[in-house]
Amino acid sequence: MKKVLISLTVIMSVLLVAYGFSYAISGQCANCHTMHASQNGTLPTGMTSGPNDYLLLAGCIACHSGAAGSATNSFNAPIVYRISGVPGGQGGTYTNAGGDFYWVADSGANLDSEGHNVAGISGQDVAIAANLGYTPPGWDLNATPGALNDGQIAAGGANWGTTQLNCAGQYGCHGNHSAVGDFPGIHGSHHGNTGGTATQASTPTTVGNSFRFLSGIKGLEQSMWNFNETTSSHNEYYGYNDTVNRNAGEGAIAHSAYSDLGTISYLCAECHGRFHASIASGAAGASPWLRHPTDIALPSDVTKEYTNYTNYSLEAPVARPSVLSGSNSTVTPGTDIVMCLSCHRAHGSNQPDILRWNYNGMIAGSGNSDTGCFTCHTHKNAS
Repeated sequence: MKKVLISLTVIMSVLLVAYGFSYAISGQCANCHTMHASQNGTLPTGMTSGPNDYLLLAGCIACHSGAAGSATNSFNAPIVYRISGVPGGQGGTYTNAGGDFYWVADSGANLDSEGHNVAGISGQDVAIAANLGYTPPGWDLNATPGALNDGQIAAGGANWGTTQLNCAGQYGCHGNHSAVGDFPGIHGSHHGNTGGTATQASTPTTVGNSFRFLSGIKGLEQSMWNFNETTSSHNEYYGYNDTVNRNAGEGAIAHSAYSDLGTISYLCAECHGRFHASIASGAAGASPWLRHPTDIALPSDVTKEYTNYTNYSLEAPVARPSVLSGSNSTVTPGTDIVMCLSCHRAHGSNQPDILRWNYNGMIAGSGNSDTGCFTCHTHKNAS
């Protein structure tokens, strides 16, 4: 009997490893799963509807919703959507790193631009379909294959038709892009990452060991998802100083032309590829810029203003050319990199275009604080 038990244990261990699972998650299975979606004739605690795929108590939105003023909810999951209370702002002590869907979900205001319009969250679903359509701005089907070659966003179609953005899967940011829908897209990934401690994703091979379950994307995750961020404790994002093949004009370029698909900016490019591809009008690195550069190192020329950005800013963070093992409180022009998240939040913010600051408040020649745009463009304010 002992030999049989040992054999079964070995077989199960092999199967778990083969399917990308691990023992990373701890605690009762019932914290996330339910056998019958029923308890004493009613839904189990924490379950609002069902049954759900994979015996889950809730989907992405319900599992990651909670009250303002906290990083996590009763599931001990990081909150991306505050459904109780009003976030006092964006960033540390108010929201986690990606911001919050609170602002785009407010159906009492026309605030579609203040967050990604994820199905089931946004209060403006009908208005989006009528006014904007579902195809992301800057859509480039040539950029859609992910770093792990696990399918293409929107199956590489010319447009998204009538399908709205999801959290995960073929029409989402997280998970496996070959799967359709949130549940299949993220299936199994949480078993490979607790999310409760700082996690370094330097060589992602699965969704589970990628940065924030973003397939193939590299980075370092802060232990509390930046809710308690400081200049010495924060997410570290991965970037690449990619000046090659970045000037294809307004025409799209194939994903194979990008030097590194593991950057956080390429994650954004999978939906907004044209904003990531065409950067200047002439040869690589030339001037003038057509669009704000991303995946480009801050200039190190001492005659230029960017060299003054040396203390890490939580408001306008930079990416690093390697995946660090710990947070760094300094910035090195010529090495550290401008990325999409230098200016934007991933989920939502209290500013139009999911910006990290009030763009209308950035007035050249006015003010004496290097914040917002002036974090990098230090000569443009009055100080």
